[in-house]
Amino acid sequence: MTEGPCLSGELADKLCDALGISPAAARKKIERRSDDVRALELPFPRKAKFLYLRKQYSTPLFWKRLATALAESNGAYARAIRALNARDGVIQRANFAAAAASSNGTRQISAEDVIQRLVSATLLQELDVPGLGPCVGFRRGDAYIDERIPAIRARLIAEEVLLQSVQEWGAKLGLGSFHSFMLRTNVPGLAPTVSNFEWDLTAPSFLGPLATWADASKPKPGFFAVDVLLKEEVSADDIQPFVYKCTALRQLRGVGRCLQFFVAHRYSREALSIIRQNGIVAATPESLFGTDVARALAELTGTLKQAATQSVDPEKFATLFEKLGKSQGAVGTLRGALFEYLVADVIRHTVAGVDITMNKIYRWNGKDVAEVDVRAVVKDREIRFIECKGLLPGRQLSEKDVDDWLVRRIPAVRKQTLENPEWKNIPLKFEMWLTGELSPESKARVEAAKAEVNPERYTIDVHLASDIEKMVEPLPALRKVVTQHFLRHPLAAQDDVINPLSKRRINQVEAKFAHLAQPAEDES
Repeated sequence: MTEGPCLSGELADKLCDALGISPAAARKKIERRSDDVRALELPFPRKAKFLYLRKQYSTPLFWKRLATALAESNGAYARAIRALNARDGVIQRANFAAAAASSNGTRQISAEDVIQRLVSATLLQELDVPGLGPCVGFRRGDAYIDERIPAIRARLIAEEVLLQSVQEWGAKLGLGSFHSFMLRTNVPGLAPTVSNFEWDLTAPSFLGPLATWADASKPKPGFFAVDVLLKEEVSADDIQPFVYKCTALRQLRGVGRCLQFFVAHRYSREALSIIRQNGIVAATPESLFGTDVARALAELTGTLKQAATQSVDPEKFATLFEKLGKSQGAVGTLRGALFEYLVADVIRHTVAGVDITMNKIYRWNGKDVAEVDVRAVVKDREIRFIECKGLLPGRQLSEKDVDDWLVRRIPAVRKQTLENPEWKNIPLKFEMWLTGELSPESKARVEAAKAEVNPERYTIDVHLASDIEKMVEPLPALRKVVTQHFLRHPLAAQDDVINPLSKRRINQVEAKFAHLAQPAEDES
């Protein structure tokens, strides 16, 4: 089938032209097709079928032709395919509705229905990726997913930093009050919404052009809504779900005016034209925050990808904090995201002959059950499995996180490691590196777990700030980064911010963290 993948009606027309046969004869030929020509189990108008060769399944051409066919018949499925194509084939389930422009409105197909129908048609799969949570992805196998997870994780971190910066920028301009902004999260049910649609960031706005002033004493707010996608270049296909969402929202009755932004590194000429024709703001990090921040966001993504496999110059970590950490909201995201890569660098510089693997996923019966932030293998000597928690200094790690590490992750990882005959007799070390603190209950849980294990088989240890400081003492470059950005409280220094909040807001932040300035308990 040289014309595929395509709809059966399209193929019948081509057969009529090529062979000079009637439409009825062409349909018969299609019905009697060989086993190598397959049909997708997804309904199309007029009983049409989407046909493809076995070898064409899941190729880029397959997805492109399928999206085109779906767009002509039922846009909800096409938007889902386009959203996934734009995001390396995997989307966090909690953000699927926003990315795919699904709606719970009347006469609309909900995100849940779109997912279930495409899963039933064997196009998509539901998966639980440690570190990302429940996700939806193309059905292309574990190897395909594993290969793309580092890049997906890096993009999501950069987008989170960007959204936090946009929030402060919007609050500073008065597009919405700071506490009214909602940002996307991987927690179901907490997505930012305007009417029936979900977005990456929203805020009600009382700006004159957006609010409705029929009653001046009680104006009805409009909205500020933003989606972001930090891929190399956003294409016309990539932008279609967002454009649909924007134009559909304007047709709904009773919804206030909405100022709509899309933020990306770069747009194709066609994508830019489509956005502007539909009255949407096509923004870039550079147009919002300047060249330095835009380059730093791109550098953040590249650094996270590089750090997954090789050492990173500590100065690069310092530069990222200097340029991106000026946004108050981004500091915590950067600390959590970069800490595990910094830990990997500490191990590389202090342990000879070590082989580092970042974000190693362990599966059981085809399901992801655990992730190890840093796995350090010293051949024939030891294997270290390190859980990294880059918290704000003084902040306590939740007891749930501690229990999850002790009860679920350590047993799951150890069981699978022992199934490798080469590693059966090598000492295993399970470590947690923590820049924050443990509650008394968590300390007791850790000590009890340590007492229960046979140290000749494996060990459990928690390294707190004082321990980490000693480890990096012989490494001046790393010591400076670790001390300044991970072990020192941010209120210890007065830093400028991209868009400074009001004095009132700063006072609120200082009051919130005032108790952290008290002397910490003895961690020994």
